[in-house]
Amino acid sequence: MTKPWFYRLLFSYLPVFFMITSVLIVLIILSISQLSKKEAENANKTYALHIMQSVDYALKTIDEYVIKELQTNKRIDQFFDNKFEGNPYYSAYEVTELIRGMMNYNKFIDSVYFYRASDQMVISPNTMITADRFGDKVFIEEMMKSPSQYQLTNQRIFKEFAEMDQRKAVISLVRKIPLLSGQKGIVVVNISMDSIARMVGDMSNSKISFIEVYDPEGKQLMASGNTDGAVGSRKRGSELTRIHSTYTNWEYRSGLNDDYLFTFTSVFSYVWIGLGLVMVVLGGIWMTYVTYRNYRPIKLIMSRIHTYSELKSMGAPGKKQDEFQYIDRAIGNLMELSSRYEKQHEEDIVFRRRHFFKEWLEGSRAVDYEDWKTEMNRLQLPSGFGQLAAAVIEMDKYMEVCRMFSQKDQELLKFVLGRVVYETAEPLGLTVWAEWTATHRLSVVIFADHDTKNSEKLAANLCENVRSWVEQHLHFRITLGVGHMVGQVQELVHSYEAAVHVLRFKSTLGTNRVLYHWESEASAEKEMYKHLPLVKSLAQSFRLGDKGWKPALEQLFTELKVGLFSYDEIRNLMNYLVYHLHREMMELSAEIQELWNMALPQLNDAIEHFDTIEDVYAEWFHMLEEVSQRMAAIREDRSTHAVMTQVRTYVESHYADPELSLTSLSEQFQLHASHVSRAFKEEFGEKFVDYLVKIRMEQAKKLLQSSRDSVQDIGSMVGYTHAISFIRAFKKYTGVTPGDYRKQE
Repeated sequence: MTKPWFYRLLFSYLPVFFMITSVLIVLIILSISQLSKKEAENANKTYALHIMQSVDYALKTIDEYVIKELQTNKRIDQFFDNKFEGNPYYSAYEVTELIRGMMNYNKFIDSVYFYRASDQMVISPNTMITADRFGDKVFIEEMMKSPSQYQLTNQRIFKEFAEMDQRKAVISLVRKIPLLSGQKGIVVVNISMDSIARMVGDMSNSKISFIEVYDPEGKQLMASGNTDGAVGSRKRGSELTRIHSTYTNWEYRSGLNDDYLFTFTSVFSYVWIGLGLVMVVLGGIWMTYVTYRNYRPIKLIMSRIHTYSELKSMGAPGKKQDEFQYIDRAIGNLMELSSRYEKQHEEDIVFRRRHFFKEWLEGSRAVDYEDWKTEMNRLQLPSGFGQLAAAVIEMDKYMEVCRMFSQKDQELLKFVLGRVVYETAEPLGLTVWAEWTATHRLSVVIFADHDTKNSEKLAANLCENVRSWVEQHLHFRITLGVGHMVGQVQELVHSYEAAVHVLRFKSTLGTNRVLYHWESEASAEKEMYKHLPLVKSLAQSFRLGDKGWKPALEQLFTELKVGLFSYDEIRNLMNYLVYHLHREMMELSAEIQELWNMALPQLNDAIEHFDTIEDVYAEWFHMLEEVSQRMAAIREDRSTHAVMTQVRTYVESHYADPELSLTSLSEQFQLHASHVSRAFKEEFGEKFVDYLVKIRMEQAKKLLQSSRDSVQDIGSMVGYTHAISFIRAFKKYTGVTPGDYRKQE
């Protein structure tokens, strides 16, 4: 490239450059004032927003602290329940100390007091008096009549003592106790308006800007930038911003002082004009330099390509390489890399879909409709619906599925199950979104129209069709839990919780079927303690080798089945039964203990991996029957087994004999008393004396329930000649006297 060509190129666009820059300078001069004003407005809006957020944050922090204290401090509950432990004066003092601690928590808190509705008592750091004598009586009455559980009031005048004239401007944060019903009283936290005004004043620059705060009624609460500090006394500048706080309902009005705004605009304009002239000169110099050098990069690139192609041959040896061939290969590599990035992007979308799906269903992320719609569009998913419902598909006997199939086959089966859901929904006119949220659970969101009844019917048909197809074509079974239809995206978490909740009852409701949310509505919290006597009786019968443990076990599982117990409740009760069986078996000989310790892991394994209550009953019955038979064989091998069985039978039939003892037994069976005691303990895992007391007390309990005989007569019937001895033994055994026991029943 020669110099004449350089000059032609330079002078071809240099005049255009000067013309455009001149026009731009004129436009800048004309528009700089408006631009500077907009910048000032943006800065002022940020400044006002910062002050508003600071005030809101301070008030929210106080509210969160109050809620935490109400939920965790027992002294507050004792005050509102009027149930102090120990000295009531000291307890009241502790409450006042608690209130002082709440006041010291935040510098904005002016005062705190509690009002108890039951006896209309008010307690504050300074006094504890009735509401009639309290200076804030009218406010308390208004708050108690208000249906709201929480209020943040407008500015008001607070006076603690009616007879004193000490008044303070405050806003009050009021929460009713308890937090949900609010029947016991209120907690009032008075926040000093002077403290808030000082904070706003410290955050503002009165020489540059001003800010004013108004309540919902348009009354000015505070103002910064005044010359004498009085509200409303300053000459108002240009208002630029108005911001409304959704938390306090206050309006923040801010702007710049007119003198400063004019100075700012003027200086800013001069700076831009000077900067524009400098840029024109620099632009001309730069264009000349660039024109001189614009051909050098191309020459340098071509030179480097030629050099590289010579060093790294792209064809046959000795053949001259073309730099365009090199460029073509570089473009190919770039396209391959772009394809790889696109594939990675698709994988990222799949991951984000699963993550959002789980957050949405489990409620770990608050999603409103607009956020949800944006997210669905971004993830290329359907965003229109009338009704929503959640369903959860759970693979039955998942441990067996894992043993039957390899990991690769399991993934294939899960893929097939997911596709079945989509293809089954299409003929029904439903749109679904299914993701695996656990190794054995496929969660499904069903999108339907606005007809709730028809939508529920279609959802039920979808789930039944999927279950039927899996039963006919796959080597495992599934149980489906279906939640209720909802109309808002925020409510889907409740439908999902209902679907998961009903699946907890498939142990009793059955597997390989569709479970609807209403089927578990009758499953109120169970009174597990009602089954504990049966559990203890079963464990004792099993230890003694009594065949009565079999009907007891059948009765226990029948009650669990009829009572609609969940999986966790059944497992907890079974663990409790294992605990009692283990404790009873540890009372027997070492040989039987060893036998029991071998069977114990199998019983625990059955508890951890059962699907239905019938499964765990069958396994338990089989294992306990085997242990029982082997225990009987061990006992029969002993020389004392037959004699001890006769001794136990004799005790059960002669328990009413007051003279029944080890001595009488030794005479009856021609054995030494110590031998009878030791053999009885080894055989049945229980001392003779304890066994005799248990027989007598259980019979006494039956007589107290079924007859109106006196306590003394019942004591005689079970082998006690003195009523006082019977009462003492009965209370030691049951914890209550015979008379109290009869009243309880």
